[in-house]
Amino acid sequence: MRNKVSFKVALGGICSAVCLGAMFMSGFLPLLDYTIPAFAGFMMVIMVVETSIAWAMATYCSVSMLCIFVTPNYEASLLFILFMGYYPILKYYLDSHVRKPVRIAIKVLVYNVAIVLFYLAFRFLFTTVDMIEGLERFGKYAPLVLWALANMVLPVYDFALGEMTDVYTKWFRKKILKRK
Repeated sequence: MRNKVSFKVALGGICSAVCLGAMFMSGFLPLLDYTIPAFAGFMMVIMVVETSIAWAMATYCSVSMLCIFVTPNYEASLLFILFMGYYPILKYYLDSHVRKPVRIAIKVLVYNVAIVLFYLAFRFLFTTVDMIEGLERFGKYAPLVLWALANMVLPVYDFALGEMTDVYTKWFRKKILKRK
């Protein structure tokens, strides 16, 4: 049943709807600016496990495009588009196909490119939000401090994503979905 195109399309639609619903709620729950895109990104893990990386990427692309128009919180949308939407797919691939030192280097590189793009977008495109607010005491080094603090998040996020993937594959699929 899982190999049928109808199953893949239906699952992609359900995951997209859950992602877009969560991203839409980020406009009403601004305290969850970072949590909601992370949850929406986890939905891509479900797509990878149940279908394939290609279907997960198609779902990510459709959610990213729709997210621009549906989500009132552009910070959460940008986080999903720049990193949290495709990173679970990338992590799933890297963890199963690439050796550990190379895998870590790729993850750090991808994360840092996303951080820089996110910062530049808020610095030059969305000028109403000051990313460095609260870091004035660091003076001209505030962007570097922000960057260093942001880099502490990657290992935590990577670990949490791995654990949630394990919970989904080893417990939820077996106990709830009755799949191996």
